[in-house]
Formats: sequence, structure tokens, C-alpha cells
Amino acid sequence: MNCGAENIPNACDVAFTVRSYEAGIANHVTLPTLCNYMQEAAGVNAARLGWGIQDLQAEGLTWMLSRLRVGVIRYVPWGETVTVRTWPSGTKGRLIAKRCFLGLDEKGDELFRASSEWLYVDMAAQKIAKLPETFADLVPVGTPDFELSDIGGKFAHLPSVEGSAEILTRHSDLDFNDHVNNVHYVEWMLESVKCKVDVVKCGVGDIDIVFRQAAKAGEALVSEFCADGEKMLHAIRRPSDGAILATAAMVPLREVGV
Repeated sequence: MNCGAENIPNACDVAFTVRSYEAGIANHVTLPTLCNYMQEAAGVNAARLGWGIQDLQAEGLTWMLSRLRVGVIRYVPWGETVTVRTWPSGTKGRLIAKRCFLGLDEKGDELFRASSEWLYVDMAAQKIAKLPETFADLVPVGTPDFELSDIGGKFAHLPSVEGSAEILTRHSDLDFNDHVNNVHYVEWMLESVKCKVDVVKCGVGDIDIVFRQAAKAGEALVSEFCADGEKMLHAIRRPSDGAILATAAMVPLREVGV
């Protein structure tokens, strides 16, 4: 682990070796696994900076992921090491904290990059709170920031349903916030596209996912998708009240690469 990585203010490097249970049918690391790596690296970095989720929860506050955009260049095979470099990269107004990620292979070549948006939430009121002014100290002038292409996850609307998967949320799906962990939404969306051979074998090249509502254990949900040219549109829906919990757009990677 190397904090202050590559002269990026408040950055942190966290290395992960791809385990066999983190590899898919092509023997390469999966997109949900990369999302787990990013979540872990973000937690490590935030904790070292004094903004970790456990520190916040002690004060009745927490972080909740609102949006994640990832662009994958290559998925590495089982046994290789992925280093995730992450840092707080800015804000949007007073309500959204931004964080960037870079995934690097063992040679230091880029595997993926991602941008994310996080909400600062009052746990008791279950309402978004304003970021403290001191948060700006984490992002001095000159801190790198990047925005990935907007491929339409925020306003994804499915005119029809080409594939679906029924989901029953489990207690083991829950995270620190007693909500279903965000990575499971990615898994469920991929479950609905079993018929898309290019996605199953080669993986996702780009994803733009927006988290709208939290799910609890024991809820019946449905994951749906439809194609829009080469792009896939997704929604996680709760049939009991019609609520849309997450939407996304994805573009397949053309080939796995090694």
C-alpha cells in the first residue's frame, strides 16, 4: 500500500491479487470484482484521511455511492495483481463528493479508470447532508480529476424488456449501512444479459450506473435490460411499489485481452 501515490494529493495505492473465485468463465477478473476492489480501496483511503465510514457512523453519518462510471481497457487473468489508485477528486456543489480511480497492471499500465460520486448522509434522518467545508482541504488546487463519457446511465429508460432476472435480496448482501451493497446491483444487471455472449465471454467495456434507492434484505426485485444499438440499458425494479432502485448503461468490451 502506497499513500501519496504518483504525487497525487491524498492518493492511495491498494494492490489485489486476482483469486480463482474472482475470475469468470474466461479465467479473467470480473467487473463486479473490480468494483469490489475500488470500494475497498476507497474505504482504505478515506479511513487514512479521517473520513472513513466507521468514523462517520460514530457521528451518525455515512457515505452512500450515488453514481459510478468505469471504462475498462483490459481484464487481467487469475493470479495477476491489480493495483487500484484512488483519491478524493472534488465536489459537485455542497452535496456530492467525487472520487477517482485508476487500475494498473503489474507493469504499471492502465487497466481501467473510474469516476464516482458519493452522498454524505445523515443516518437517523435518512437525508442527504451538506459536506463540511473542511472536506475541501482533501482536494487542493491541481488535484487530478476526470469525467468518463456519459453513456446514458442516469436517464436510462427501457422501451422494452429483452432479458430479466428475478432477485431475492439476502442478509449476506447487506453492507455497513444495512443496505444491499452497491456491487450486487452490478451483478444483478449482468445476470439479466445471459443471452449476450459477447458480454458473458469478454466482459463490459464501459458502465455508467446510478443508484437511486436502497434495498433491504428479503425484498423481491427484478433486473431488466434491453439493447440500444451496441449499448445495453438496465434497470433494477421493485415490483411491490414500482420503484426503480438503479439504472445503468453498459457497452461490451470487444475482446478480453491478456
